[in-house]
Amino acid sequence: MLGGIAGRAEARRGEGDSSVADPEARRRAASTLIESHDHVLRRTARRYSICADDAEDAYQRALEILLTKAPPIEGDALVRWMQTVTKREALSVRRQRERLLGSAPPSSTEGDDERDPFDSIPSDGPGPDDRAGRRERVTRSGEALQSLKPHEARALTLKAQGYSYVEIGELTGWSYTKTSASVAATFA
Repeated sequence: MLGGIAGRAEARRGEGDSSVADPEARRRAASTLIESHDHVLRRTARRYSICADDAEDAYQRALEILLTKAPPIEGDALVRWMQTVTKREALSVRRQRERLLGSAPPSSTEGDDERDPFDSIPSDGPGPDDRAGRRERVTRSGEALQSLKPHEARALTLKAQGYSYVEIGELTGWSYTKTSASVAATFA
């Protein structure tokens, strides 16, 4: 089957079209290559990747290149070409990930195969646990605000904006006692 690709490519060159092989022939050659060498190509992608997801991304990108830009070669030469493409794509994905992480992950040592590459992400922001806690507090605060009476919510909002009890009373026309009671009711 791979010989058919080369033969068609030679025929095309004779016709003056030396660009690419037939897309259908490329698809068939890719299917044959994947059926026979899938595990080898995946292993190559994994060898040069930080994690399994990156290896899968690199492998998919290499398959796309195989389907769109494969040279009209056959047999072991096509396998070697595809391994090179897979390796380069894995290294490209790795560089992108390392750039995203901010630095290269620590080198792998024996027994360190289970490391999480996201542990090395430098961040000034809160971690996932902190963000989850904040979301929970916001949800509880929203529920508490919905249970307030309108004047209590208004008093609390003005107090949160930095107004004193006297200023809140002047803005709303309430007495100091009502203002104080409205704000205090929110904490009861």
